[in-house]
Amino acid sequence: MPDPVSLPHPQKLYASLRALASAELRSRAVFDFVCAATGAESGFLFLARGQKLECVATSHGSAPTPGLIQEVSSAWDHELDREPDDNMNKTLDVSTIEALRRAKPPLPPANSQSSAFERRMLSIYRGARWVPVGVAVLKAREARPLTPIRQVHVAAVCNALLDAGDVVESALEAEARSS
Repeated sequence: MPDPVSLPHPQKLYASLRALASAELRSRAVFDFVCAATGAESGFLFLARGQKLECVATSHGSAPTPGLIQEVSSAWDHELDREPDDNMNKTLDVSTIEALRRAKPPLPPANSQSSAFERRMLSIYRGARWVPVGVAVLKAREARPLTPIRQVHVAAVCNALLDAGDVVESALEAEARSS
């Protein structure tokens, strides 16, 4: 079991992130927070820049491999296409639920660059709209699973990045928000 981490109150987390002087400092602070909260050994933080992702923070000064970038981009595109709002109001019959329970998730390819990493989506609902902010790609410490982050902390991080203008929403999302 991971060592307990004393997490700041979500409002204090938000305020401390917003008080930082630059997007680079906020990105590093978000990455450090996510690693500490999950017990990750290392990883990468990608933030949304329109419909694309940009790697904004890494551990140990390492750069993600092109294969890892491609896999993270594909997963990001898949998340953007999922339309999570549609899934919140679906009615499923018992046979569909049982079929979902029996379905096995696809295995990563044998040569997968990200097989040692777990992805954690950073997203939030603002009003009734889902806003994807980024993805943390994390490597767990040996023989220790990553600890989940409470949604209130994810919301504090996402709100801080959005309110500071560090995450650039797509033109379509900005247009939908203004109407």
